[in-house]
Amino acid sequence: MDRSRDEHNAKVLEQFRLQAPTFTDTGVFASNLDWIVDRLAPRPGEQALDVASGAGHLGRALAPRLGHVSALDLTPEMLAHGDRIARDAGLRNITFAVGDATALPWLDDQFDLVVCRLTLHQVADPAAVVREMVRVARPDGRIGITDLVLEPDEADPDLVDRNTHLERLRDPSHGRTLSTTEIHGLLTDAGATPISTELRDNPLDVEDWMERSHTPEADRDEIRRQLDAELAGGPATGLRPGRDGDVRTMTHVWATVLAEPRPA
Repeated sequence: MDRSRDEHNAKVLEQFRLQAPTFTDTGVFASNLDWIVDRLAPRPGEQALDVASGAGHLGRALAPRLGHVSALDLTPEMLAHGDRIARDAGLRNITFAVGDATALPWLDDQFDLVVCRLTLHQVADPAAVVREMVRVARPDGRIGITDLVLEPDEADPDLVDRNTHLERLRDPSHGRTLSTTEIHGLLTDAGATPISTELRDNPLDVEDWMERSHTPEADRDEIRRQLDAELAGGPATGLRPGRDGDVRTMTHVWATVLAEPRPA
């Protein structure tokens, strides 16, 4: 593992140790699960892998409709939190393991369904994660990726940089929000064929979004300032700010991309 990846993983571990208790089954981290599960079309008896699972929100949502789910994440505190929730819910067909999404501890062709949710924007090497997901998927299996997406704007070449700046103020372990074209390209390069892509708006309360990541107050002020500036006609942030009375809102766009491995 190279030094830059080590450094990024250290940021991820630091952030998500702090955030683990906020990964409840309400609010932003539980958003859109039914929508995602419907897109993935799980089948009884299938074996699934939830990559960079965090507290296993997606894996736990899939488990009642599958044979077994393995949930893997870099942060032990996140896994322990998810495991407690799963046990309290009576789920007995999901297991949690510490591991690196860029070096999955499984042989090739192990899983019917390999998924990740809100992962690619967070990791140092999205291409390596996708390659590993495709590698461990069975030839007749499926790969499902759900993530934030941001489409570039030729008329505003600085949009992605502004968006990345604000996302990293909120959470220093944020990498970069990809476009749907980039996600398709990662899958294609890894040996899979995208077969469907669906988009969904995910509205958020800005203050709740920042509170869950323990964003320092000075950085919160900067985020508020730039969102308010966009509302007043200033540069776009890619966060689509709004107001609901006194409440600042924003909207992430989520994509769920389903792909199939290409025949060898």
